[in-house]
Amino acid sequence: MGLTAAGIVLGLLLGGWAGLVVGVLIVGLGYYFLGLAFGGSHAWQEIFQEIFNL
Repeated sequence: MGLTAAGIVLGLLLGGWAGLVVGVLIVGLGYYFLGLAFGGSHAWQEIFQEIFNL
C-alpha cells in the first residue's frame, strides 16, 4: 500500500510524462505486492482469468 501511495505522490511531484511513467511503474509494483499479500502466489492468474472472461 505504501508503494501505491508513493507512486501517486512521486508522479504528481514530477509531473508531465516522466511523472506519469514513474507513477504507473511504482503503483503497478504496489498492486503486484498487494495482490501477492492477499491472494497468494496464484492471485495474478486468477485476476487475468477474470479480466479475459469478461
